[in-house]
Amino acid sequence: AAFGLVAYGALAATGRLVDDHPGAGRWLGFAAFLLAGLYQFGPLKRVCLLHCRNPLAHLVQYARWRPGVRDLRVGMHHGLYCVGCCWGLMVVLLPLGVMNVAAMAGLAAVIFLEKLWRWGPWLSWTVGLAFLVLAVLAPFQEGLLPGLEMSESQMPM
Repeated sequence: AAFGLVAYGALAATGRLVDDHPGAGRWLGFAAFLLAGLYQFGPLKRVCLLHCRNPLAHLVQYARWRPGVRDLRVGMHHGLYCVGCCWGLMVVLLPLGVMNVAAMAGLAAVIFLEKLWRWGPWLSWTVGLAFLVLAVLAPFQEGLLPGLEMSESQMPM
């Protein structure tokens, strides 16, 4: 929920910025793809992905926690790993369009395969490389970032 609130705030801020300065959208897209692409190669992504790929190993640790608030602590602990694993993938929804069904389906498939497929770590690197390529193209390619283009209602007549 906390990550969702931060993402919503970022979406609202980028929407206003892009409506006021249409050229900024391309550079916001560049930054989002660059950040997400670099994160896919980072050590924190590997640690979080390892946790998400092997959650049963952590259940033993969770069993030793004191009852009462254990379920809340387990949810928050595992949720932090989940956000750590996927926030970079979710950030690219800003430039691609938050309501872009194809982008959502593609990212859901990537998340699913990263966590369950035996070649998941390699897929993470491949997706990271694709994000870096998109970061290079974002400032120069018209129509590549539908989520950061000025809405038609905001376009001058």
